[in-house]
Amino acid sequence: MTTLSLTRTEADILHAAAAAEGRLQFAPAMKPASRKQLLGRFLRDALITSSDAPDGQHRLTPAGYRAIGLTPPPVSGAASRPNKKALVLTLLARDEGATLAELIGATSWLPHTTRAALSRIRSSGQPLAKATRPDATTAYRILPAPPPPAARARSRRKGATPDLTATAGIGAELPAGALMQATT
Repeated sequence: MTTLSLTRTEADILHAAAAAEGRLQFAPAMKPASRKQLLGRFLRDALITSSDAPDGQHRLTPAGYRAIGLTPPPVSGAASRPNKKALVLTLLARDEGATLAELIGATSWLPHTTRAALSRIRSSGQPLAKATRPDATTAYRILPAPPPPAARARSRRKGATPDLTATAGIGAELPAGALMQATT
């Protein structure tokens, strides 16, 4: 791992940015050429992000925090935001299900996109039920998965045949040839 050597001014600017929730701030008295040179170095070394953010601010990257000996703050927002597929599945899992209009309103999708999502859910093996509500709207709902089939009892040894004398009882009459099958 390569360590960066920062000048005192560069380290002070990065420390000030870390104190300001990662937003890079320059002194008003700094010359534009000096500012441009610092921004170029910080961007080249990946210590800050470009100013493509909605607020137009440069922000410290995790490498920027590590360059001044700080631990980067945990990332929030994008990783915790649920996606639209999860939203649709949540709405469909409710007891009352969801109408096409509710799904369109929640996802901002067009009707044909919403119907395609329902079709994809159905084709992936999810049991999807369609029912009419009292207000004459059609609601879609994901049915609970059926329980797995019960496992059949099997003998422990591969190819073992059952002992017919034990199941028939002692002294019971066996069908003709049954005893021969059990002994061979």
